[in-house]
Amino acid sequence: MDQTDPHTPLPPPRGRALPAALAVLLLFSLAGNAALLVRGPRTVVREVRVEAAPLPPLPPPPAVECPPAVVCEVCEVCPEPAPGGGGGGGGARPPRVDEAAAAEGEAHVAQAEAAGERDPVQLAAQRRMVDGVDRIVTSHSAAAAERFIQRNLPSLASMDCAFRDPAVAEHARMRLREMNALARPPIQLSEAQLVRFERDLRCPRE
Repeated sequence: MDQTDPHTPLPPPRGRALPAALAVLLLFSLAGNAALLVRGPRTVVREVRVEAAPLPPLPPPPAVECPPAVVCEVCEVCPEPAPGGGGGGGGARPPRVDEAAAAEGEAHVAQAEAAGERDPVQLAAQRRMVDGVDRIVTSHSAAAAERFIQRNLPSLASMDCAFRDPAVAEHARMRLREMNALARPPIQLSEAQLVRFERDLRCPRE
């Protein structure tokens, strides 16, 4: 006959409790993994502040040294020495005279006048007259300009339009004031004389 007290509790079966606990842990693990997959990986961005060190002050700019003044020995813009041989500022030095060009210009004018007496409309003579006038002006020769004003200009201005080329006379009229400026004051034409010669050189005359 069994002597066991019916009110005494029986121990739980161990074999069934352990698998149930493992099953619960496995469910929690699966649920956690599923939540991580749905949310995705977490990226932690940490802001790092780097304070820049202050820049050193810039060095001062180097001093600018002016180049030494250039002394011009022979040119057309050097100051003209003062009277008496002393230095100092005066007017600009007059342009250099080209004596060779002046001589060629006078020779062309003389050849053109000689040919014009025989054939006033000879083209070669007309070109020589124009070239001679240009050479005298560009040579800056006062002597050549004075000889043209005294010798050639009166005959050219008094020639009748029918016996001279109007282009030659017009070219001489256009360069007359430049040539007159080259001459020395005693030889220079007055304004009234310039106006008269300019009128006489036009064809037809005014």
